[in-house]
Amino acid sequence: MLDRFVLIFLVLVCPVTAWAARSITVDASFSYYRDRSEESIVEELKANNYRDIRLISGQPKLIKALKDAGFRVWYLTFMNGTYSTSGLPEGWDKWQMKLRKSGKPDGFTYLCFNNPEYREWKRTQIVSALTSDPYDGVDLVEPYFPSHPGPSSPLYGCMCDHCRDAFKKMYPDTTDLPDFSDSKSALFWKTDKALYEKWIGFRVSSVVSYLDAIVNGKDGIRQKLPKVKVATWSLGLDVADQIAKLREAEGLDAAAIVKRVKPDVHVIQTHWPDWTKANLSSKYPAKYKPVIDSIREVSPLLPLILQTDIGSLMDMRRSRSWLEEVEKRAKQAGFESVTSYEYSIGRYMYTESPRLVKKEILPDGVKLVFHKRLDSFTATNISNYTLNTGRVDYARSDGNIVRLSISGSEGEVEVTMSGISDDESRRLFHDKAACVIDDNTRTDLDAEQEEDSDFDDPF
Repeated sequence: MLDRFVLIFLVLVCPVTAWAARSITVDASFSYYRDRSEESIVEELKANNYRDIRLISGQPKLIKALKDAGFRVWYLTFMNGTYSTSGLPEGWDKWQMKLRKSGKPDGFTYLCFNNPEYREWKRTQIVSALTSDPYDGVDLVEPYFPSHPGPSSPLYGCMCDHCRDAFKKMYPDTTDLPDFSDSKSALFWKTDKALYEKWIGFRVSSVVSYLDAIVNGKDGIRQKLPKVKVATWSLGLDVADQIAKLREAEGLDAAAIVKRVKPDVHVIQTHWPDWTKANLSSKYPAKYKPVIDSIREVSPLLPLILQTDIGSLMDMRRSRSWLEEVEKRAKQAGFESVTSYEYSIGRYMYTESPRLVKKEILPDGVKLVFHKRLDSFTATNISNYTLNTGRVDYARSDGNIVRLSISGSEGEVEVTMSGISDDESRRLFHDKAACVIDDNTRTDLDAEQEEDSDFDDPF
C-alpha cells in the first residue's frame, strides 16, 4: 500500500484563450486512433483543450465516451460523394456524377444530388446515423459540384441525365446544357454566355434544394430529430470576386444556403488552393470577409465557424502556434470558432515531446496521462521509471495513458521518467524521428488533481 504518493513533474502549457481551440475534426479510421481505448482518446483530446468533436468514422463506444466526458459530438458526413463505396447499396453506380472527363482522378466518387434515388438514400442514411447514436449535431460537408477552377477542370460536372432534365425543367426555353467540349459549338459555354449564366444559377439552386430537402424536407433531419443542431458548409477562396468564382466553379452560394436552409451554424471551409499553400499566412481568415458579409446580410446572428487543414500534405503541416494565431484572426474576422482537419496530422505531432498533463492515484500505483500517444515499447519499459522509494513492478500503456504498478514504497514517492517517446509509426508521414520526453522529468503533486468541469455549450 502507498501511504502517500507525490507526483512531481514539469508541465509546459501552451497559452490559449477560452475561445481558442474549441473544435477539432477527428477521423477515427486513422491509425493514430486504433489499438487504444476510447478512454485514452478522450483523455488526449481533453488534454489538448478541445471541446467540440467533429467526428468522421465514429464508433458507438467512442461517441458515448466523448459524450460522457462532456464533449459536444458532431456527425460529419460528405454530401457530394464518398471515399469508399463499400457501404453503398446495389445500383449505386447509377448515382455517379457525369464529369467532363471519365474516371476518378482525385480518388473520390462523386454522387449526383439531382438523382432522386441518391437524395432519398442520403437523407435516410443521415437520419439513421443520427438516430443510432447520441450526436449533438450534424455537419453537412462539401455539398457542391466539382470543381475549381471551373469548366476547364477534368472533374467538372455534373452533366448526367438527371441534371439535364432538371435544368430543362428549370429553364423550359433551353434545348440542352452548355457544351463544355466543342469550342465550335453554338452552345459552347464561352460562346452562349446567357445559357452558361443559367447553368451557373441552376447549379446553385441544385445545391440549395438538395440541402433543404435533407434538412427541412419530409422525413428530414428537422422532422425526425428536431434537437440535433445542423451545420451547413460552403467554401472560402482567396481570389478576386470570390463569391462569383465559387458560384461558377462549385455551385456554392453561402448566403443562398443559409437563407433557405436556416442552419444552426454555418462552416466556411478553406478551399484547397488556399490550404495547400506551404506558406499560408495565419492572417488568412480575413480573406473570407466577402463570404462572411454575404451571410450576415441574410442572417446577422448566425454563428460562423472556419474550417482549416493542418497537415494533409507534408510541406504544409501547421504548428500549434500557427493554429492559435489563426483562431485569433478568425475571431477578429467574425468567426465564433475554428475546426481543423485533422487532430492527428498537425505539425505538433512531429515536433513536440510527450508532456505529462495529469495523474490519478490508483490503489497499487498511479495513472499517468500524456498530451499525445506514446510508443508502447518505451512506455512499458520499467527501466524508464525511477522511484526514490519502492519499485515499479510493471507498466501498462494505452495510447497516451500509462498505468504503473508500484510496491515496496514508504512515505512520499517521487517518480523520474526518461526515454519515453511518442509513437512515430502512427503518424501520417514518417519523415521525422520519434520525439522523446525530456530526460529526468519528475513529478511534484501531493494531491489529487481536480477533474475538468463540463464544457460550456457552444450554442
